[in-house]
Amino acid sequence: MSARRAFLAQGSAVLLAGCAATGLRQDITPRPPRDALASFVLEGRAVIRQGSRADSVHLSWEHSEGRDTISFANMLGMQLAELQRDAQGARWLSADGERVEAYSADALIARLTHDPVPIDALALWVTGRAAPGAALQLDAQGRMLGAQEAGWTVRILAYENEQANALPAQLEIERGALRIRLAIESWQF
Repeated sequence: MSARRAFLAQGSAVLLAGCAATGLRQDITPRPPRDALASFVLEGRAVIRQGSRADSVHLSWEHSEGRDTISFANMLGMQLAELQRDAQGARWLSADGERVEAYSADALIARLTHDPVPIDALALWVTGRAAPGAALQLDAQGRMLGAQEAGWTVRILAYENEQANALPAQLEIERGALRIRLAIESWQF
């Protein structure tokens, strides 16, 4: 191997190691502006803490205007339940065959968290946005770092990279004794 090729190989390895160490992704494909995101699919992990209890789940969330499907699996990948929401209401379908219906997904999420989690607001928060009127904290690029909205505290712990249009990679939402930490592993649009 020539000295030039060895230098390039070492430089590439150092650069890739730096990206991995920071957890920032540099390979973001072009996407719509954050404010134009009306639908998405995300894969990630969540830790749900309430008092002294903590549960970890893998989640897959398909979101579009007025429609959501959130699948919950254990950390080994075994399906635990699925939450569906559409114009007809919301359904909780567990792996053991339990089916519960309600008028709102927020009420059904309370089955997991013992407190209603606002799905419409959560869809904004995971994309680094908040509802009009929320108290926001922004970074130098104008991205949301934190928000106070309807009694919830939202903190963006990390973005996927340093680009202005980057999406959150880690966030935490909290109200009272309930704290949910999300690590988003992948996005599709």
